[in-house]
Order: sequence, then C-alpha cells, then structure tokens
Amino acid sequence: MVRRLFRRTAVLFTFTMLLSGVSAVQAEQKSAVARPAPPAMSKEDMNAFLARPIIARIATVRANGSPQIVPMWFFYEDGVMYMSTRTYAAKVKHLQKNPRAAVVVDEMVAPMKNKVVTIEGTVEVLTTGVKETTTKIYHKYVGVEGSTSPQAQQSINTPRVILKITPKKIETMDTTR
Repeated sequence: MVRRLFRRTAVLFTFTMLLSGVSAVQAEQKSAVARPAPPAMSKEDMNAFLARPIIARIATVRANGSPQIVPMWFFYEDGVMYMSTRTYAAKVKHLQKNPRAAVVVDEMVAPMKNKVVTIEGTVEVLTTGVKETTTKIYHKYVGVEGSTSPQAQQSINTPRVILKITPKKIETMDTTR
C-alpha cells in the first residue's frame, strides 16, 4: 500500500513537472532530490556488520548476459571481500570471462528495519593462499572447533579458488536506528 502510494506520488510529481515545462530528466532529478536518502552506516559499523556470520549474495554475469546470484560465506578485510568456491563452480567461469560482480549482505531486523551493504567491483580469481583463506572463512561461520569437523575439512580440502572482490563502489543502509 505504502509502496503504491509512493509510486503514485512520484508519477504525479513527474507529470506535474512535465506539464510545467520541465524535461523528464530534470523531473526525475528533482524527484530523486525530493526523497531523503536512507541512513548510511559509518565505516566502523559497516566493518562490524561484515564481521558477523551473515550470508552474502554474489551476482555474476552468465555468458548469455543473464545474472546468476549465489549465496556465499565471505571474509572482509582491509576493504576487500574474499570468498572461497570450488574451482569448477559456474561463477568462476563467469568471472573469468567478465570479472565484474555485485555483492549484497543484508539483514532484516524487523519490518522496515534493515541493514544492507552492497558492493560493486572487480573480481580476481586467486589460486594461492586458498586453504588459509578458506579456513579463515570457516572460522568466521563455524568457529575454530567447527572447522575441524570431517565435513568442514572435506570442503576446505576440495579443489578451490578464492574470489578477491575489490570494491569500486560500496553503499550502505541502516534503518534500524
């Protein structure tokens, strides 16, 4: 209901601007300016949020141009995101052809109370330091003890690569305050 009302208001605003002789582009710009930006996270809050064991979703581009979105575990350090995946995963093939990706890490605390970090950037597929980085990721999600379980060790020791995502753009939102 609120979303529909918001869209109707935006359409009416744009229509009114057009009738008053303002171009569609100018109307869109004024409409965008009229909406307050959602509150962003501080760098410290973002780093603390990304340090939590929350699932990220990475979007890559398939050969046919359509997106593939996959949930993954990750580790964020010094402004770079790392993900570990099997060497034969489709996303690896996608990234070798087109190294651009987008990642979202989000959490809904309550209705209309969200924390979101979106990252757009380029991805390097790394073949060195794989076991160490994968182990760091497992420590984050299942703890040191959990990462020694037979299932975790089997996964850690499966042929893998590391996706190193260097952000070109980071956007955050925190409506929980």
